[in-house]
Amino acid sequence: MTISWKKIRRGIKYPILVFFIRLFILLVRFVPRKFVLSVNRYLGALAFRLVKKERQKTINNLSLIYGEEKSELEISAMAKEVFIHQALNFGDYVQTLHYMSRSDFSKIIDIEGEENLKAAYEKGKGVLCLMSHTGSWEFSAIMPPVMGYETTALSRPMPNPRIDKLIVGARQKRGMKNIGRGKAYPRLIEALSKGDCLIIMVDQDTQAPGVFVDFLGNRAFTPVGAARLALDTKSPVVPMFMIRQPNNRHLFKILPPLKLIDTGDRKHDLYENTRIYAGVISRFIHEHPTQWVWMHERWKTTPEDYQRFLEKKKKLKR
Repeated sequence: MTISWKKIRRGIKYPILVFFIRLFILLVRFVPRKFVLSVNRYLGALAFRLVKKERQKTINNLSLIYGEEKSELEISAMAKEVFIHQALNFGDYVQTLHYMSRSDFSKIIDIEGEENLKAAYEKGKGVLCLMSHTGSWEFSAIMPPVMGYETTALSRPMPNPRIDKLIVGARQKRGMKNIGRGKAYPRLIEALSKGDCLIIMVDQDTQAPGVFVDFLGNRAFTPVGAARLALDTKSPVVPMFMIRQPNNRHLFKILPPLKLIDTGDRKHDLYENTRIYAGVISRFIHEHPTQWVWMHERWKTTPEDYQRFLEKKKKLKR
């Protein structure tokens, strides 16, 4: 029997890592938030200097969208703020892992537009909570269950199951029901049929079925999952975003439901609704440009890439 030293090292390393993560979380809880954010602001600026690959991705993407209106110096300053913002999010996330109730989160989060979510929820058809990786998106996802609404989320497992369990467990303690990726569509339909809020994000380049629509002024491959669910269930789509404010409080902003385009032409309707969703997210990002994850390769997939993928898929079916 061959012993895999790599597996042995991993088996030792990850339990130790999780132990120190838990210990860190416990210790940070007792440190004043102002101090934690001050340290994390410094760490974010340091990461911008040291993590060259992600820094360059961020600068490249910002230049793609804002290059004609901003100088290289301004783009670099924006990129640095993106890193700082993510570091601040991490600090807040870790320090509030023991928060469970709405009153807990009210210490750092204000809510605007809850009447929009409440009215949609009370229709009993479920609610598609259209979110994005803007602001503190982890807070965005957990706010509906914290506010008292039955909520389900689709998530991609982390590479390490112990760390994944830690993160998913924190969500579940706040009332979030979790569905893993992989033939999940019937379970998503079921959750909506029960009247749940369903957390869904369509602002990243994924391998899920999608279409090319305008995103921040450039065509980007965008998942059609939200549009497909809306057409199949007639559940209202309610955009909601988390915004970090200048005083470091967060604002959870809930917008009115979006009108569903349902002409009976499936291909057209998937495209048009996805285009609308991408437009709403784009406008929000433009309003708060340094609060989105610009290090993500949003425009990585090209129409040529996707065409090659479809042709390869077609050949495999033969």
